[in-house]
Amino acid sequence: MNRVASAVVAHGHSVSVGLCQGYSAVLLPQLSSPDSDFGVISAEAASWLAALGVISNPLGALIGGTLAEVLGRKITLLISALPYVLGWLLIAAANDLYWLGIGRFVTGFAVGLGSVSYVYVAEVSRPEQRGTLAATGPVLVSLGVLLAYSLGAFLPWRVVALVAALVAVCTGLMAVMLPESPPWLVSHGREDEAKEALNWLRNCPDKASAEVDAIKCKETADEKFSCTSFFRMALEPCVWKPFFILVAFFFFQEASGIYVILFYAVDFVREVGAGQDESLVSIGIGLARLVMSLVGAFLLCKFPRKTLAAASALLMTLAMGATTAYEFLFSSFHFQDRILSWIPAFGVLMHVCVSMLGMLQLPWIMTSELFPLRVRSVAVGLVTALAHLLIFASVKTYPGLLFSFGLPTTLGMFTTASLFGAVFAICVLPETKDKTLGEIESEFSDKNKSDFDRRFEICTVQDCSVKLRNFQLNNV
Repeated sequence: MNRVASAVVAHGHSVSVGLCQGYSAVLLPQLSSPDSDFGVISAEAASWLAALGVISNPLGALIGGTLAEVLGRKITLLISALPYVLGWLLIAAANDLYWLGIGRFVTGFAVGLGSVSYVYVAEVSRPEQRGTLAATGPVLVSLGVLLAYSLGAFLPWRVVALVAALVAVCTGLMAVMLPESPPWLVSHGREDEAKEALNWLRNCPDKASAEVDAIKCKETADEKFSCTSFFRMALEPCVWKPFFILVAFFFFQEASGIYVILFYAVDFVREVGAGQDESLVSIGIGLARLVMSLVGAFLLCKFPRKTLAAASALLMTLAMGATTAYEFLFSSFHFQDRILSWIPAFGVLMHVCVSMLGMLQLPWIMTSELFPLRVRSVAVGLVTALAHLLIFASVKTYPGLLFSFGLPTTLGMFTTASLFGAVFAICVLPETKDKTLGEIESEFSDKNKSDFDRRFEICTVQDCSVKLRNFQLNNV
């Protein structure tokens, strides 16, 4: 029970992530109204206000990965609450677009900084629970998005920012009671503290001691992390293979339009012609996303990662494909003159729902599963930084794509990317369900080992991984 509570609290900052991601859908329509505090803003200024919440994510992720290795996972999570609060207060007090942009930049930095939560949850979870517990992150992000959409439909954007600051304070205070990650403590020679942390997580001193011994066995076989050795480690298959796989996974995720819909929910619904109040439709999308994130978390403990990713991408292709076909046929008609005018909004809703079955949460979850312990926090920070750069590119270029190619062609691009994402999931994505982190590392290393290296690995890494796996499965 304690490990479940730890996962939920560690992912508590994800509510703030959702608030940041959904906030532009609240802010931009209000700033575009004639009675806006700053007058009606241009489309270029609107795209920058949306993108500034993302452009600083990579910087936060890189710094967060380094801090997580040096100071620990828990301390990094605590630190991430500070820029959240500062950024939201700057937004609430902004008297021009300049300070509004700075506030968005600071909150975006906090989003990247807190991405270490996925590493923490992976390291305190058992293999059979890791996927479900890690999925609490996307569930809480969805809760934050729904909260942003709902508050924004009835409250001014400044009040929404103040509520978001209060949420960041609460989640930061909750993280104080978390234990530090046991693998990180062991890797820094703090074995007694690791036993205390595991005793709290597992509620059994004997199990804690045995698990620390298993972690020590694995840690002994690994080269210690240092700044000078990182680039040498990056040449190992167990590092560069997952790196490129994850970057490609994130590319298909962003190219499919998931985050475009998230950041421009109200405007996007207006573009496809929902025929209803755009704010209420966006709330419906946020609610559906939250419900489906819960469904996705349940399915993660029942089905393989590859199956969920491929099914999610294929269903996204069908949903966005239907919307694309409709827009190609009826984009020249006025909304009132269209037949079955509910189809685009329904297609967008289905796209959001099925994305929560795999394509949205799995890339984030798998960042903490695929890398070895000795480089995990830094490598996750680097991949997360690149992922946020891709999100920035998709969010910033969407208005330009819409202007240059029109809505039907832009939606066609999203459909094509979803289809290629399904092919990628089937052909390339590795399976990690119910495997220990050591076993996953060994699978990436095995293919390019010499006979001597294989024998040595059987004596060290694989032996320790099996020992840890057997211990975890037989000691519930």
